[in-house]
Amino acid sequence: MNNLYAILLSGGTGSRMGTDIPKQFLKLRGESLLRHSVKRFRRFGLLKSITVVAHPDWILNTEKELEDLLEPNDRIVEGGETRHLSTVKGIDSISYDEKDIFFIHDVARPNFKQNELYQLVEQTKIFGAASLVCPVTESLVRVKLHQNYTQEPLKRDEVYAVKTPQTLAGFMLRELLLDPLPENPKHHPTDLCTWMGDRRVGVVNTDFRNLKVTSPGDLALAETLYVED
Repeated sequence: MNNLYAILLSGGTGSRMGTDIPKQFLKLRGESLLRHSVKRFRRFGLLKSITVVAHPDWILNTEKELEDLLEPNDRIVEGGETRHLSTVKGIDSISYDEKDIFFIHDVARPNFKQNELYQLVEQTKIFGAASLVCPVTESLVRVKLHQNYTQEPLKRDEVYAVKTPQTLAGFMLRELLLDPLPENPKHHPTDLCTWMGDRRVGVVNTDFRNLKVTSPGDLALAETLYVED
């Protein structure tokens, strides 16, 4: 293994939260969700750099928010039209080797743990990519689009919810970039697992506290679930 890099996706606009500011700037225990993610990766201590991918309208706000946390190797870059394009833009800003490993993380998830980062790296050495996942506790069924019935129950012990951070090795990244990207942005990969397609992705178990702040009420829930790490 050579270098470890973190790509932090911070390009939201707050539309689903119904707020005047993007959710990454909302406060959790006195600090923004964005700062929580940057500080957790900074405490990890093994990163070559942190890259924050921000919405073009919020670059200056992001710089101000992180002015005391970013180091000389770190950078803030402008995001793309989709989550996937933002991920690629963050990666493109870095000169990497096939043995390097990228963490890809949505800053709306403030509650990942340091030991999970170590485990993700180890799984990536084996599979070329890895993801945090959480066991699903509810019974699940498959409902096809525009249908109001189900006839396909899913095996609960085989279904996991995908979380971030996720990790990707340089050699696997170069392979993925050879795959043609759908022209319709609606069909772009929504996370690393969907980008990997039918390739194997290593998994690291996390728990229900790795909550994504997406809609009103999630921030209050994140306050109750927050753990220092």
